[in-house]
Amino acid sequence: MIAFKKIYIEITNRCNLSCPFCAQNTRAAQTMEESAFAEVVRGIKGATRFLSLHVLGEPLLHHALGRLLAICGEQGMQVNLTTNGTLLDRHRQTLLTAPALRQINVSLHGLAHLNPEAAQAHLREIIDFSQEASRATGLYVSLRLWNLGAGEGAEDGGWNAWLLEQLSHAFGNEELCFATLKPERVIPLAPRVFLNCEPQFAWPRLDTPELGRFGHCHGLRDHLAILADGTVVPCCLDAAGVLALGNIFTQPLADILASPRARRMREGFAHQWLVEPLCRRCAFRQRFASPLHD
Repeated sequence: MIAFKKIYIEITNRCNLSCPFCAQNTRAAQTMEESAFAEVVRGIKGATRFLSLHVLGEPLLHHALGRLLAICGEQGMQVNLTTNGTLLDRHRQTLLTAPALRQINVSLHGLAHLNPEAAQAHLREIIDFSQEASRATGLYVSLRLWNLGAGEGAEDGGWNAWLLEQLSHAFGNEELCFATLKPERVIPLAPRVFLNCEPQFAWPRLDTPELGRFGHCHGLRDHLAILADGTVVPCCLDAAGVLALGNIFTQPLADILASPRARRMREGFAHQWLVEPLCRRCAFRQRFASPLHD
């Protein structure tokens, strides 16, 4: 079987926030139950050692998060988890003690869309959690600021400037107040705690114009994703399941990857040809430079 760097598993597509930059859920609200999750993890064993518990939705809403992390540990999987950070206190002990958990990514840019009081309170929780993780565990914490170019820049006194000031005081880094935020910049804040800066991206949708026919993607090469209902898609940005390749609950992963649609996509990426309409509308894949032009 193809070995992937990581596989995304969407343990729930529900979220407690409704941020404007995030894809709106067009599927029925669903949470993957513990037994189904265990079946998925067993079904992909041998295909990867690293899981990311996120596609759409807030994973910390899952009622059995501790058991899911335990299942990952039992199967020898290491886990990255992406969260909006508003529910860290609810699962603090579980997250700080789960052996399988390798890294937590916290989307700080989501806080910009809360009222100031709520944003301040949740940022304080995120900072406290990050500092405790740095002191007491080997857990990595990536504080994501993925809104560059969205009008929140530090240079114009926007929300990012306020955020940098708060992080500067919390982590004792006076220079952070004046930091220049650049794409792909990673700023150390504490041992194993980093601020990761990236531009805001748009989720690909079929109702937007094509951006070109040529290019490639890491989907089906480095990663794939499994949605909450078991649908396997080639890309972690296919929030609507447009590129459904099969269902992990009814087919072995090897058979899904050998399907004609999956083979066409892999062959297309290998030859810089985007065979799927959704891929032709994906701006994120443009970050992977292509020598070809339309």
